[in-house]
Amino acid sequence: MDTHPLGTLIARLEDEQGPVTVYERDGRRYLSFGNAVEQSCQRIALPQQPVHVYIQAMLLGLVLSPDAPDAMLLGLGGGSLVHALRHLRPRMRIDAVDQRQAVIDAATRHFGLVPDRRLQLHRASAEAFVGQGERTHRLIMLDLYLADGVHPAQTELEFLAACRQRLDDRGLLIANHWCSEFRDSRRAHAALTRVFGDSILYLHVQGGNTIAFGFAGGLPVLQREAFFQQAQDMGLQLQIPLQTLARNFWRQNAEPLQLGRFRRR
Repeated sequence: MDTHPLGTLIARLEDEQGPVTVYERDGRRYLSFGNAVEQSCQRIALPQQPVHVYIQAMLLGLVLSPDAPDAMLLGLGGGSLVHALRHLRPRMRIDAVDQRQAVIDAATRHFGLVPDRRLQLHRASAEAFVGQGERTHRLIMLDLYLADGVHPAQTELEFLAACRQRLDDRGLLIANHWCSEFRDSRRAHAALTRVFGDSILYLHVQGGNTIAFGFAGGLPVLQREAFFQQAQDMGLQLQIPLQTLARNFWRQNAEPLQLGRFRRR
């Protein structure tokens, strides 16, 4: 009988920051940082299908920026975002960054990530990678977490401003925030507003996560039915309810987008 909440221990890796553990239960594989918190969850039979709702919500970035040629992912985990992006956009160039070699090793050994010319895995802190580079990206996705909560950089003005500088003129920053204390949520909201002004939208999803979408070129002009249909088509490819998330996004952002509840474009 499994004694750990996440199931049977498959692997345990160590680095200077502590343990990285991989568990398996009921056809799913879990990554954790030595505790029972799910850092990543993968359906073994469908690795491209993101299990966590916040990962599904972050994929709305591909609907908001459908021709994005590349993406920078800060925070690798088990690679759920990478698998989904590669399934939906096989030609997309992806730079995935994590400061822990043990996380990168777990993702490649136990979660099926295979680097190639379109997928580069980098061991570096997010702050260093963003601050030292010059190439701009269409998408930057932030999902930086430690064993006990959000990485401090994800709520810091200086770091978010540096991310903004790495976006091209049509770029989109997508950040996952799960804040157990209002202080952290308020800090993140204030920093994002300083960086993006009014060009930021939010999606609140099940589980307490808020996904922030910051637009380098101003808020997008969206056609409601086309937006929903694109989300539906993408969701069918992954077998996830992406259109439901798109409808929630639309409803939650009706005011900043200056859209009436029943307006059709």
